[in-house]
Amino acid sequence: MSQKIALVTGGSTGIGAASAIQLADDGYLVIITGRNEDTLKVTAGKHENIRYVVSDVSKMEAIDSVVELIHTEYGRLDILVNNAGVAVPVPLDAVTETHFDDTFNINVRGLLFMTQKALPLLKQNRGSVINIASVVGDQPIPAFLVYSASKAAVISITRSMAKSLAEHGIRVNAVSPGPIETPLFDKMGLDEQQKAQMAESITDSVPMGRYGTPSEVARLVAFLASDAASYITGAQYKVDGGYAA
Repeated sequence: MSQKIALVTGGSTGIGAASAIQLADDGYLVIITGRNEDTLKVTAGKHENIRYVVSDVSKMEAIDSVVELIHTEYGRLDILVNNAGVAVPVPLDAVTETHFDDTFNINVRGLLFMTQKALPLLKQNRGSVINIASVVGDQPIPAFLVYSASKAAVISITRSMAKSLAEHGIRVNAVSPGPIETPLFDKMGLDEQQKAQMAESITDSVPMGRYGTPSEVARLVAFLASDAASYITGAQYKVDGGYAA
């Protein structure tokens, strides 16, 4: 196939879905993964160039299965967007082993091994890897202690990967969103009043005075995937309205 192939993990909603649609608009055939088939179907139905696979990046057999499917069906992979992630607010005195393991298994372990397993395909066409981190990787929030630590790990891994894979022509960069309007906030277990208070607190801290949108992040993802970013690797780009300036 001459058409370029992109894989977006956690591609059913939010930044992942917006990135998939943007890449599809740019001519890529995009495979999105996630754990919820219903939301995957909705996103895949928004563009003729999007396909979906139900998969959980925290499970090694699932990672192997996705990479094998892409190898068998398409024979190439040009872009990998490691977007799958979870964010649950848990302060230090309430952190459990389960919370720690769940967060790192998806946000860090899944990202690392998905990239490792995809390397043979990425090497063929000097591909590009975009890791979705977060501004809290640099400026941690105490209530999101484990999540913040996991995103700091993503930033560090991105820099290490960029150095080790440069000889193969593979570029690796990180995108660190700030406050973005995504379904992630609906998965935090907050009631409506708590979400409203959180939203007000966040927007008060953003110089631009608003949340960002998934499409604003997706446009940067598409840029880093493109030849226009051919000399960019090991970089971290913040999309945060000045939140972490």
